[in-house]
Amino acid sequence: MEVNTLKRKIAKGFLSLTFRKALLLGINYLTINIILARILPVSTIGIFNIASSVLAFFTFFSDIGLAAALIQKKEIKPEDIKTTFTIQEILAFIIMVIVWFGAPSFASFYALDQMGMWLIRSLALSFFLVSLKVIPSVLLERDLKFQPLVAVEVLETIVFNLILILLTLANFSVAAFSWAVLARGTTGVLAIYLLAPWRVGFGFSSSSIKTLLNFGLPFQANSILALLKDRLVPLVIAKMVGSVGIGYITWSQSLAFLPLEAMNIMIRVTFPAFSRLQGNSEKLGQILEDSLFVTSLVLYPMLFGLFAVAPSLILHVVSAKWQPALPLIYLFGTGAFFATLSSPFTNFLNATGKINITLRLMVMWTALEWGLSPILTIYFGFLGVGIASAIISVTSIIPIFIIKKIVDIRIIKNIWKPIFASLTMAIFAFFLSNIFVYNFLSLSLVILISATFYFALIFSLARQRIMHYITSLKND
Repeated sequence: MEVNTLKRKIAKGFLSLTFRKALLLGINYLTINIILARILPVSTIGIFNIASSVLAFFTFFSDIGLAAALIQKKEIKPEDIKTTFTIQEILAFIIMVIVWFGAPSFASFYALDQMGMWLIRSLALSFFLVSLKVIPSVLLERDLKFQPLVAVEVLETIVFNLILILLTLANFSVAAFSWAVLARGTTGVLAIYLLAPWRVGFGFSSSSIKTLLNFGLPFQANSILALLKDRLVPLVIAKMVGSVGIGYITWSQSLAFLPLEAMNIMIRVTFPAFSRLQGNSEKLGQILEDSLFVTSLVLYPMLFGLFAVAPSLILHVVSAKWQPALPLIYLFGTGAFFATLSSPFTNFLNATGKINITLRLMVMWTALEWGLSPILTIYFGFLGVGIASAIISVTSIIPIFIIKKIVDIRIIKNIWKPIFASLTMAIFAFFLSNIFVYNFLSLSLVILISATFYFALIFSLARQRIMHYITSLKND
């Protein structure tokens, strides 16, 4: 595939995923972080997040990196697909059984009631259903065809949130989450096989598994370390701070990490693109610079805008009971800022086969997380998790030095204009929100005005480059 064609596919995939993801996040945040945050106790949302973290721990052991290897591999054979599907489903079934029968013990450890235990079991069943979507999703991502994937995600999100709200209003409490996750899992499987049919087939090829594991095992080792860094510590912290403390942590993380969705989307569309261009450092550098600029263009205004309106959001829209979480939003947001520099570069290293470099980086970040988070939690309570996150995030500059030895990339040139425009907009939004915000409608108006201000400013600063991207899309 030519580099210009790849660029257009990346741009279209990014735009498609971004606008649709905005819809999904809007629905999710309106449901859980605003509507249910006003109705439910903090502990109920904390229970859902604890149950989700229990399943997330086991989820990483259901995959040995074969799906990622299928995407990264230049050419795949039918036996590669069948081997991956067979192994994936065996592992998923084993994990489901372990979590199902271990649910009472997990519930007891975290002081959850019967509904909390059944929520864990419901998540386990939903997880097995989701595993059936892997192969259709992989085949679509390899070809950078993200529209069917996004359509499935939209449908899943609508079903989940609709059922969750209706059952919460009917006083189902934690059970509302259980029924909602099962409905979401069932809907997703049916939808993806309708939109992207794949004839299910089982099989095993020793040559396929050997080739796929050469990339898959180091990739999954990275994922397991990411689990230890991002998920297992919160599970330990949950025991230390309880459901209320974990409720504050997860709620503030969900807000502060919201802008990272722009980066995650770019990573998702560039991973197969980088994989197709392995060995061509010049073209890889071009696409990496473009992806860095576009990510900064979207991520930084969201992040700095959140910093500006967070106090008004809590005080006038959500509830004053979430006020203790405000410092965490800024601490986790610091980590989100630096992630813009580390995650796209580690994605580049993974896609080009340099998986062992990212493995060593992940070992370092995991050790720092384990070393700092529990200690700082002892001294600062639930705020300690955010302090640790902010400190560790500074080390995200290390991948910059590694990347510069591989490709010639200009980092400051590609991010300074979005940063400047975002900071200027944030100052404007902060003063505006302090004066005018008193409910959800007024906050929405302030966000709309601030976004317009940002778009006008960034367009004046980077008009030529933005118009180049728009023109390239029109010429496809």
